[in-house]
Amino acid sequence: MDDRTVTGRVIAVLDAVAQSSGRATLAALTRSTGIPKPTVRRIAADLVTRGMLERDVDGYRLGAHLLQLGAEAAKQQDVRRTVAPFVHDLFARTGEIAWMTAFTDTSNTLVESAFGSQRIDDMRHPWPAVIRSAFFLTTAAGRLVLAHRPELIEDLRSRALPRLTRYTVTNWGQVANSVELARDNGVAIEHEQTTLGYSCIAAGIHDRHGNLVGAIGVSGRTSTFLAERLRRPVRSAANQLSQLVAAPY
Repeated sequence: MDDRTVTGRVIAVLDAVAQSSGRATLAALTRSTGIPKPTVRRIAADLVTRGMLERDVDGYRLGAHLLQLGAEAAKQQDVRRTVAPFVHDLFARTGEIAWMTAFTDTSNTLVESAFGSQRIDDMRHPWPAVIRSAFFLTTAAGRLVLAHRPELIEDLRSRALPRLTRYTVTNWGQVANSVELARDNGVAIEHEQTTLGYSCIAAGIHDRHGNLVGAIGVSGRTSTFLAERLRRPVRSAANQLSQLVAAPY
């Protein structure tokens, strides 16, 4: 919604680009933000100049400067240094792409990842940054968030879920079943719902009050992805990080 403030409009444009599963066109940004098209064009052009957005013939995507800011924020909070050993150990144990993400009420930030040289191309898939985006809701991490925030399901139920691949679950009843399974098991698994040919497993990281503050998991090509083999090391890493987060200062 357009709050008509300069800061609010800039953030609205960035959020709208982040919520898109690929490139966001000028028309799509205008529709999703409710901001007049000339204003969206001017804001987007300024953000491109500053490196916060990138533009090509298909539209806009988040820029490298935002990645730098996110990395710096993680460094300042000493989060990355803390979680890096767990992520790299998980990569060593599984041989799959290992990652850890941190949650706020609205955002999903990739803090650390580990992968071999043969997986560089696999890491070029977009990372879902906004928790309320349909892209994020199809991921294993998204299922964990929904399991701990059931009010989101009620809030988002009226929204049609896009079919990102032929395996994407777009029925809210089926989504609710998978969320309940994640809640019961403490682990969420998705096969090719977000990106064709890739699967993912994730477990939640909790603070001392039991709040979900992040997730750690592994992603890989479905042809070699064995979820049951990965369940134990992923859950173990999540438990260790939760104990670390919950420990008194």
